[in-house]
Amino acid sequence: MKTTGTITKVLPVRTGTSKKGSTWAAQQFVLKTDGELLLEVFGQKEIDQYAITEGEKLTVTYVPKVHEAGDKVFGKNSVTGIERDESQPFAE
Repeated sequence: MKTTGTITKVLPVRTGTSKKGSTWAAQQFVLKTDGELLLEVFGQKEIDQYAITEGEKLTVTYVPKVHEAGDKVFGKNSVTGIERDESQPFAE
């Protein structure tokens, strides 16, 4: 899916260690469109590459995911791409 909006909140990076012993990082942010959408970037490389900041207008490509564990349902919107307006600087 693809949508355009303004970043209203960038949450702190979360890190951890997987069962196999590798480290991971994830960061969530809120994109305001007609409503609000909570999106997640997974991987330190991607977090650094996208360098999302509050107030930016972005077009975000994401994949909505839902999974069940027992009697609970979980969902997240995983970012697969970011496009910035050419008038905005892009962090490298």
